[in-house]
Amino acid sequence: MSLAASTKLSVALETNGRGFHGFIVELPGAFVRGSKEEETLSKAPHEAMSYLAWLGIELEQLPTARKVQTHLCKLMVEDADCEILIDVDRAPIGDREFQLQVELAKHSGLSFTKLYDSVKLKNWIDEARIRKTFYGQNKKTIKEIFDHVKRTQYYYMSRIPVPFSEDEALPFMEIRESSLDSLARRFRKEANSKVYNVENEDWTLKKILRRFVWHDRIHGKAITRIIGKTATSRTH
Repeated sequence: MSLAASTKLSVALETNGRGFHGFIVELPGAFVRGSKEEETLSKAPHEAMSYLAWLGIELEQLPTARKVQTHLCKLMVEDADCEILIDVDRAPIGDREFQLQVELAKHSGLSFTKLYDSVKLKNWIDEARIRKTFYGQNKKTIKEIFDHVKRTQYYYMSRIPVPFSEDEALPFMEIRESSLDSLARRFRKEANSKVYNVENEDWTLKKILRRFVWHDRIHGKAITRIIGKTATSRTH
């Protein structure tokens, strides 16, 4: 993570022509979405402010954003599907940067589980979320979202050749920490030097770390929206 983002943001865009998904290069896991490129880029400064506030960092001024990469795909970007390998995902990284990103993924997991644990109505159904997506039926309760994020950690680990066994009975953070330990062992062998192509998508160790944070963040926002709806429903 680079705090140079306080003045200038580099945004990597992914699009299928029907929607845009933007990833802030300096802030792993920070993202923006929109129907048009300009709309997507315009959201980046506020996402950066929110992301840094989550880390306890306050900016004195709103940063500016610029596009640095565009990836064209056939995925349902409008449904938040993505595959982009950001240029920095494949760049060499040292031990310190890797450890910082590991700590970021751990902090993100802890924030996500804390949010989930704070919710009382975990099985309240948000009927507005009932629809079919690229991965099947959309998750309509907070518990379904949490379980999805928990399971997806195993999916990310399946993108690189590391041994692991799936056990969905394990606590969320136990899976996260075990995954990060496996990534660290792989990093000691090969750093971030290899690109793995799995099912026509390119992956690196650094991309997996970014995706952990992104996935926590995008679904954490969804949970927060549902919490707002449950609060409103109780007042009527």
